[in-house]
Amino acid sequence: MSNQEKNCKWHFARQLGGREDGPNDPMQDNFKKTPYASLIRESIQNSLDVPLDTTKPVHITFSISRIRAREYPYFFELRKHIEGCLRHFPNNDDAKATYLPMLNYLTSLGEYDSLNYIKISDFNTIGMNYVKGDTSCPFYAFVRAAGVSSKNDTAAGGSYGYGKAAYFYISQLRTIFVSTQTKDDLHFFEGVSSLCTHKMEEDPELRVSVGYYDNNEGEPVTDPECIPARFQRTEPGTDIYILGIDASDKESIYSEMTEAVLRNFWMAIEHKKLEVTINEDIINFETLPSIIAEYFPDEHDTARREKNLNPRPYWEAVHYANINSQHIVIEDELQTIGHVRFYALKDKKATDKILYMRRPLMLVKAQRTQSSYGFYGVFVCEDSNGNEILRKTENPAHNEWSPSNWKENGKTVPKGKKAIDEIGDFIIKAMETLFSNRQSSIQQIQGLEEFLYIPTAVDNDNDFENESLIGDIIDQQDAESHSLSTDMSNPVLDPVTEKPAIGKVMITDPVEDTQKRDREGGHLSGHGTGKKKQHGGGFLSPKRIEGHFASDEEGIQGTLFTEIPVRYRSFAQIVQGQAIHNIIIHSDYDIPDGRIDLIVGGEQTDDIVAIRNCTPNGKIEGNSISGLHIQKGKNILKIVFADNMKHAVKLDAYELK
Repeated sequence: MSNQEKNCKWHFARQLGGREDGPNDPMQDNFKKTPYASLIRESIQNSLDVPLDTTKPVHITFSISRIRAREYPYFFELRKHIEGCLRHFPNNDDAKATYLPMLNYLTSLGEYDSLNYIKISDFNTIGMNYVKGDTSCPFYAFVRAAGVSSKNDTAAGGSYGYGKAAYFYISQLRTIFVSTQTKDDLHFFEGVSSLCTHKMEEDPELRVSVGYYDNNEGEPVTDPECIPARFQRTEPGTDIYILGIDASDKESIYSEMTEAVLRNFWMAIEHKKLEVTINEDIINFETLPSIIAEYFPDEHDTARREKNLNPRPYWEAVHYANINSQHIVIEDELQTIGHVRFYALKDKKATDKILYMRRPLMLVKAQRTQSSYGFYGVFVCEDSNGNEILRKTENPAHNEWSPSNWKENGKTVPKGKKAIDEIGDFIIKAMETLFSNRQSSIQQIQGLEEFLYIPTAVDNDNDFENESLIGDIIDQQDAESHSLSTDMSNPVLDPVTEKPAIGKVMITDPVEDTQKRDREGGHLSGHGTGKKKQHGGGFLSPKRIEGHFASDEEGIQGTLFTEIPVRYRSFAQIVQGQAIHNIIIHSDYDIPDGRIDLIVGGEQTDDIVAIRNCTPNGKIEGNSISGLHIQKGKNILKIVFADNMKHAVKLDAYELK
């Protein structure tokens, strides 16, 4: 018996028929791209859900330590079960890719070598109770079940029971230990390893995929004296140990964790609901200003992706709320979700992005509007009833609010859509209050990503009679040098000007055709050649340009082309995991052999993004599609970009002859 190990060993039950678990786990895809950020979100959310004393902050610590192989010999018998996974799936590539590295890792450790682990400890929490046979107990839900949540509190951050995968996929062994002490001074300890159905060398019977490490015949250890000393708790709360991590660059791990804390939980820290210690650095209300400035020295958030979000300007919007005319907080009582707040920092260089949070004060979604007023915004709902409604509209990753996520008996619950619509209306009113001095008032939000906007069928397009559906060309500047954009998949706070979006059709014609079109231009548009009618769907006249395509990749060299502007709009929808951009083009001319170039509008500049496919079909080269018939009147294109992300789109088009 090992004094360190207290005779704990692995218990993998025999597989008594039923379904086998294979080596491929689709859940890992949710966490493997940003493992430490996912761990931070999941672990801190779980702890915030169960405070012991709500008048004090929950305190969570993250540290890296190690155990020596010779001190835990029974633990290292996990190697036999990993070999069993390969034995049962000898020709399976997923099994080899998953379990050979595990086996090699354990085999490489000598008696005096160390196994590194991450320890996550929370304090001022109630711990996790366990009663055998009671499936509502949190220790059962976390350690001994999959897809089960024990969260009954309406303030709880998560409710799907899948988030614990974030712990397992950081471990090179898919193994964690859990030690907890409840507020009633009950203790529970157990290790758990998630492998696949496997076959031991000495036993012909199959073993189940999940095994438990304890000295209580496969049940949690309840006697504190029987818990290995390293894993004993001395006060209420929970310790989670993630076994088998690559600790070769601890500073990088600590830095990534710190950034994730600041991006996702700065609001909880600001409101003294949370304190976090990473290694020896404490992030609390007092240290938050200096730490956020250290990790995010830029005063502006220009990140294109949410994982790279700069939280600093949003924190400033809250921290300095109402100290001057630039830092503003607006509050209201909404019919469905109750009391809400909107914080705003007004700055001409701001990117008009809004963060959305509810009662746990964790970031749910960062959403760029497509307005150009110059602000950073934070929406918060801490109302207990509103929090419960919004929680039900979240997806398993807790990074969106969508009515379709809340269904009962297979039908979407209307209250979810009503709540999300209320948020949109509230933000519109907030914008009207913030920017009431603008020459043109805010009219409507056409979007809000998954939150607010469900586009009507593009076939029912109203030929641009509704001016609120017409955006401006991206990066056109208004009177105060703000960038205007037209992505209909995002919130569109109607820009100051109301011009339709204009794209260019470049056609190569014989001289006589060009002359004819020049003569007809005045009749078609009511203006001279090259002028455009700006409102209400009037005709747009051609403008002749002499030039050459730059290379064979750009088209046919040495051709003359003529610019014909077209009106267009675009919006993006997520359909079966694909971001499909619907581009509706209105042309005053028939273009038999057209080509379009699509450029996406970024936070600071325009980018070229390759096109993956297009309907109707055309020849795709990079960001260009040729061989298109652009008819006189309305044309609908469905585009998927190679990065499968939603974009605001600029359009240039050509006709080749």
